Amino acid sequence: MSFCQPDALPGYQYVATTGGDAHALASEVPLAILLNGISHAVMMVTPCQLDEFITGFLVSEGIIKHPREIHDLEFHRQDQALEARVTLGNGAHYRWKEHRRSLAGRTGCGLCGIESLTQALPELPRLPAAPLPPESALLQLGRQLPDWQPLGQECGALHGAFFASLDGQILHGCEDVGRHNALDKLIGTLLHQKPPLAAGMVLMTSRCSIELVQKMARAGLSTLVTLAAPTELAVRQARRAGLNLLHLSRQQGPRVYSTSETEPHHD
Repeated sequence: MSFCQPDALPGYQYVATTGGDAHALASEVPLAILLNGISHAVMMVTPCQLDEFITGFLVSEGIIKHPREIHDLEFHRQDQALEARVTLGNGAHYRWKEHRRSLAGRTGCGLCGIESLTQALPELPRLPAAPLPPESALLQLGRQLPDWQPLGQECGALHGAFFASLDGQILHGCEDVGRHNALDKLIGTLLHQKPPLAAGMVLMTSRCSIELVQKMARAGLSTLVTLAAPTELAVRQARRAGLNLLHLSRQQGPRVYSTSETEPHHD
C-alpha cells in the first residue's frame, strides 16, 4: 500500500483566503531532469513519490525499459526548484540520444510535417490480451477513492492514479498536479514492487488523452479506467494498442471503448 501523505510535502501549508477561512494548497515545484549530466526536461510536479516519478517518466517516454537501467539518482534543491540527476546505463543512454535527435527535428508549431506527426502518433507495442474487469469490481472503485486521495481531499487540486486488483481493491495510489505525472508516479511505483504485482487495472480521476494511452502501452499496462470520457484520438490509439479502455460514467454505468481483442485496424 502506498500513497502521498500531506506531511511529506515540502511547503504544504494552509493559507488564509480573502474570506478569512483557512484552506490547504497543493505544492507545485519545477523539477529539472538531467540525464548523464545533460538537461532533458523541466516538469512541474507535486514533490512526493519523486523516485517513482522519475522511473515512471523515463519508462513511459521510452528512454528506459527497466528501473535497473537507472544506475544512480540524486535529488538536489535549487532555491525554489528541485533537480534530479540521473545516471543512465549505456543502452539507455544510446536510446535517449536517438530520442533527443528525433525531438530536435520537430518544426516550430509542433505538429508540422510527416516526421513531426510520426512523433506525435508513434507506433505503440501491442499489449498482451487481458480480460475486462467485471462490472462489480468497477463499481467498487469509486467508494474507495476518498481514502486514497489524502492530498486531493485537503486541497481539491490534484489528479489521482490508482492501481487496483481485478476484483476492485485499490492497492496503490499516486497524486499530482499533473495527470501525466500522477500516472508516471504510479508506473514507477508498480515497477519498484518486489515481487511484481499480479494483473490489475489502472484508475485515473482525469479524462483520457492520447498521452495516457501511450504511457500505458509503453509500461505494458493493459487496462485503463477513467472517471471522465476519452478523446476520439485516444480511443483510436487504444484500439491499435489493444488497451482495455473504460469510462466510469455517473449516469449510465461503465462504458467500454476498446478491448484487447480489438483489431489494430478497427477505428
